[in-house]
Amino acid sequence: ETALNLASKDGTVVVTGLAPMLENDAQVNSFMLAMLNKEIKGTIFGSTNPREAIPRLLSMYREGKLKMDELITRRYTLEEVNQGYQDMRDGKNIRGIIEFPD
Repeated sequence: ETALNLASKDGTVVVTGLAPMLENDAQVNSFMLAMLNKEIKGTIFGSTNPREAIPRLLSMYREGKLKMDELITRRYTLEEVNQGYQDMRDGKNIRGIIEFPD
């Protein structure tokens, strides 16, 4: 309801995450939806088609158009995967990745 109140006229609220399945009921003001032409949408994975998006994103990365390396906070080997999960839980890394040998 708060998100809908904050959306402007003709605005869209996009639901990207959910509480546990049995706790995700929401109340909305139907007047706001109709009279202010607001919209509520759900999305999963950014509403993209992974078969199209992943090759395009990889191409952009290889061409230097998509900066990813700067976002990586820690690198792990496969043997360090448990440490990576623990570091994530402890807040020691934000974007840790597992590197596989060539």
